[in-house]
Amino acid sequence: MSRNPRIAILWHGDRESRNHATAKNNKFSKIFEEFQQYNIIAEPAVYNDEFVDEVQLQLSQVDGVLVWVNPIEGGRNRSILDEMLRDVASSGNFVSTHPDVILKMGTKEVLFQTREMEWGGDIHLYKNIQELREQLPVRLADGSSRVLKQNRGNGGNGVWRVEFVDGTGVQRTDPIIRVLHALRNSTEKEMLFSEFINQCEAYFAGTGLMIDQSFQSPLPDGMVRCYMTHNEVVGFGHQYVTALLRPQSGSEPLQPQPRIYHPESKPEFQSLKTKMESEWIPQLQQLLDIETKSLPIIWDADFLYGPKTSSGEDTYVLCEMNVSSVHPFPDSALPKLVKNAVAMITNSQK
Repeated sequence: MSRNPRIAILWHGDRESRNHATAKNNKFSKIFEEFQQYNIIAEPAVYNDEFVDEVQLQLSQVDGVLVWVNPIEGGRNRSILDEMLRDVASSGNFVSTHPDVILKMGTKEVLFQTREMEWGGDIHLYKNIQELREQLPVRLADGSSRVLKQNRGNGGNGVWRVEFVDGTGVQRTDPIIRVLHALRNSTEKEMLFSEFINQCEAYFAGTGLMIDQSFQSPLPDGMVRCYMTHNEVVGFGHQYVTALLRPQSGSEPLQPQPRIYHPESKPEFQSLKTKMESEWIPQLQQLLDIETKSLPIIWDADFLYGPKTSSGEDTYVLCEMNVSSVHPFPDSALPKLVKNAVAMITNSQK
């Protein structure tokens, strides 16, 4: 190439943010700095649906783009952004994460598709509101809690812990259920089953669906987030999550605890690292038909602890994968993230 390659770092913002964005005045500044070591020109690309054409023109003039936009931003989904990114990628530019890969592995449906893997379990899929209405009471009949998740969301939006208030719920036409939304500061409520079902109808709009997973308590060991670049583990996060835990009666909603970041060499998580790299990611790629080079530049998988094996080893239950907007992440992930992005840009120019 006769010029230095260029890459755009894209995140969501308004017109003022776009007009004043630099490589230093944002939360991705370390990524900009890392690209300088490779003589790659990294530039900000603040995005909003209101000026999608402007951003697309910018992306047509660079060699690649790394995207950090949540599934839901400011009440809007990514449909306009994703269509634009497909156009950019079709011109030969490197895009991570490609919208088609997000649809394969970055939605809650992946829990159902991989339910037979070691990290899976008691997981069901509702394709429409009628299936939810008919099948959920049967799964609540034993008095257990279920966790319902809309297919695309973030920050706990559309994730509910649900159970019957008493053991006779399945025998009643319209039983009372207890629900807790995973959104921050949500409080537990009791409502009629029909009321909750009507509330969920919006999650089935278009191609929407819901996933039903048995409730797995994060206590006492918390949640482990495994950070990946392509098919390589690059760090871990550990957090005592509280989103679906009940506070004591009369207490304020439980607040999330800070996530503690660790490098990929953290001794406590080496069995998980080995499982991910040698078994689970290859199985995931085969099930979803994703080449290694198409895996996201940065993504993560959240695991709760399952029951220990007879020999005392930890087991893990997958809760979700985050593909659209993984930030922050451990410092150990940054060099490999950028190195892989540089390789993808270089290869796309050959």
